[in-house]
Amino acid sequence: MDINIGAIEQAITSHPDIAEAAVVGIPDQLKGHLPFAFVTLSTHRHPDAAVPDDGLFKAVQKLVREQIGAIASLGGMIQGKGMIPKTRSGKTLRRVLRELVENATHEQLDKEVAVPSTIEDKEAVEVARAKVQAYFRLRGKDLHKPAEAKAKL
Repeated sequence: MDINIGAIEQAITSHPDIAEAAVVGIPDQLKGHLPFAFVTLSTHRHPDAAVPDDGLFKAVQKLVREQIGAIASLGGMIQGKGMIPKTRSGKTLRRVLRELVENATHEQLDKEVAVPSTIEDKEAVEVARAKVQAYFRLRGKDLHKPAEAKAKL
């Protein structure tokens, strides 16, 4: 993924309903990888839904395109509370989120991920896993295919 993740996160959090974002690459048949966002809402709009409503997703997608460029496009977005794992020093553990998403694209939703001992709250990983499972049940199964599937075409 050639696009700056920090810039995408900044564009996403410029939306007034989003308090925090973590972006990882998700496998994509066509482009190899697409930016995929985990967001924490600053409002209480649909707090239990893993998949944001279409209006919010479209608004965030528009912000990303306006601030990054027309080629920038989110592959998907999961919303939730307490699902962005961090180290005790506050660094976002994107690798953990990326592993969860990649496992989901391979239909290995329960596969263990490597969690560093410096994690602040291990429960955040399980919250993220549950949100990824909910997202892929609703949207991701047909939408996100591993890059290897492209070779079989």
